Amino acid sequence: MLRPWPTPVTPSLVLVSLLLACSTAGIDQLSDSQSSGSGGDTSGNSNSAPNTDPTALTSEPPTSTDDSVGDATGASTATSGGPDGSTGAISSDTGSTSDNPDTTGTASDTTSTTSDTSSGSTGMPPEGCLDKLLNGDETDIDCGGSCPACADDLACLQDADCASGSCNGEVCVPATCDDEKPDGAETDVDCGGPDCPVCVEGELCLINKDCESGVCSDKVCAAAACDDKVKNADETDVDCGGSCDPCANDKQCLISDDCESLVCDKNLCVAASCSDGVKNGPETDIDCGGPSCAPCKLNGLIINEVDYDQVGTDVDEYVEIYNNTGADVNLAKINLVLVNGKDNATYLNLPLAPAGVLPQGAYLVVASNTVVLPPGTLKIAFAKASDNVQNGNPDGVALVDLSGPTLLDALSYGGEMTMATVTGLGVTNLVEGTALKANIIDNNMTAGSLSRFPNGNDKNNAATDWILSKSPTPGAANKP
Repeated sequence: MLRPWPTPVTPSLVLVSLLLACSTAGIDQLSDSQSSGSGGDTSGNSNSAPNTDPTALTSEPPTSTDDSVGDATGASTATSGGPDGSTGAISSDTGSTSDNPDTTGTASDTTSTTSDTSSGSTGMPPEGCLDKLLNGDETDIDCGGSCPACADDLACLQDADCASGSCNGEVCVPATCDDEKPDGAETDVDCGGPDCPVCVEGELCLINKDCESGVCSDKVCAAAACDDKVKNADETDVDCGGSCDPCANDKQCLISDDCESLVCDKNLCVAASCSDGVKNGPETDIDCGGPSCAPCKLNGLIINEVDYDQVGTDVDEYVEIYNNTGADVNLAKINLVLVNGKDNATYLNLPLAPAGVLPQGAYLVVASNTVVLPPGTLKIAFAKASDNVQNGNPDGVALVDLSGPTLLDALSYGGEMTMATVTGLGVTNLVEGTALKANIIDNNMTAGSLSRFPNGNDKNNAATDWILSKSPTPGAANKP
């Protein structure tokens, strides 16, 4: 029997039929596979003869050679179809019964590809910062964003993109100490670190050197204190001097008040002494009193200056007497006695009564007629024009109150006189405290005088009371 010739079909109708057939076949095959566990229709393999029936094209899927279907769908199953991968049956990932080994292999490859693609979508892998390309969230090639910070002059969007910590005009710039941001090696805004000024109290720090106070506590600069074991603020040494307690000996200082001894010499505190011109240590007054120094200055009528040897002939000799009693003194019974050290005998006993009354704080000078005195100064003249006061070694001078009789004051010069015969007193020790040093003597080579210094200084200790002055001052306050 003759079959009737098929009715002609237009191309568009053929295409629609193919798409519907393929879709229906794929769905049916997927349904069969899910229900029976089989790999679908196994009769349609690569050895079957081609079928000329257009509707039959949908029943025999050709072998897939393209993994892109799995990548596109992101599924765990492989789609088999034509060379373009656009159509075909879906093969289950539980295993295919197809004779075609390519079909099974395609599912495995697709699964692997899908896994890689999914991983790549969660973030840029570390090696992405080493590919010498500008990609991902980088602001410049392999830096910025999620990658390491960029060097100076490279592109940026924010400070964190830059190694310097400073992004200006979308370009990384060097950190500076005046850019009002904590960048570079700074520990706080424009301070701290090796290059910027130190930070003040309350600002962040890492080490003590970051702080003005020199104290970094819990990463915050602390205020300077007198017990922080750091030389800071106005201290002159560690925790002493300045606003803190005075420093001990051998510590650094700027002024006397920085020291316990009240003596700062060449920027070091030195120990208190009995000749430093300061009331310190155990002294009860300036350089006197206490267990170490001589008794403090006594009120009284004292021998204040002696010039017994001049250059050439001794024509300007004098002995100066000073009233430090606190009241006027009647000199009616006061004598000046000069003693020769060679035989310990008195060689001059001179009454001071002719001078009358010596006011408090005034001077009486017993001198040669050639000695010039300030106006108004009381004076008694020696009997001779020269050589009135001996300059042997030793010799002595005494001031005696005959009403006692009492030794008011004495000086042994050029050596010690401890057995002097003093008119009105008898044998008397003329050494007060420690004897005057052997090198403190008047001489005929240069002008000078033995002087109490400071002026009127009488602590009953000759070694510290007297100096050799280069500026004789008869009738006036003594000078060094």
